[in-house]
Amino acid sequence: MKSLKETIYMIDAYLSQKQLGTLIVDSGQAFLELPVGEFITLNDTFEIEVINDGEYYPITYDQAVNTMSTDGWSLYAGLDCMVKQVIVA
Repeated sequence: MKSLKETIYMIDAYLSQKQLGTLIVDSGQAFLELPVGEFITLNDTFEIEVINDGEYYPITYDQAVNTMSTDGWSLYAGLDCMVKQVIVA
């Protein structure tokens, strides 16, 4: 059974028409891993919100790929995340 927080994240993603998953950062590229095991390749056309301690934090694609912790690991990798592609006309 899913936790209450996970259920809330799923509902929030559905209502905001976003994809929910785990942010993966590898070799200078960011991906969203979906619960079904598929991956979405992200780029700067995506709105990205990472979820930390129940709060939603918007970040840019550049921040997702380039923000590192003091020990050299991607700071946002592995966090729950919601994304939505923004089409610019």
